[in-house]
Amino acid sequence: NYKAGNTQKSKGMCEERIEKLESVGFEWNKQETTWDAMFEELKLFKAKYGNTNVPTPYADSTKLPRWVSNQRQDYRNYKAGNKQKSKG
Repeated sequence: NYKAGNTQKSKGMCEERIEKLESVGFEWNKQETTWDAMFEELKLFKAKYGNTNVPTPYADSTKLPRWVSNQRQDYRNYKAGNKQKSKG
């Protein structure tokens, strides 16, 4: 019986699993990683066009225009005192 002979817990996180995941570049906060990637894409856009006015649609990226729009909306919400969780 596999379970009878298995002395390690099969569920939950432990230091060993954390180290293994991190050794392969596991991303713990996917939303933050996505935000960083989109920010890098925006920096490339600015380097190419000299501004951050991403058009909709934008042929080089389908995600960048929406992300920029979300950042502007999040900023407006922040300035208005509505500090709810960002969409990213």
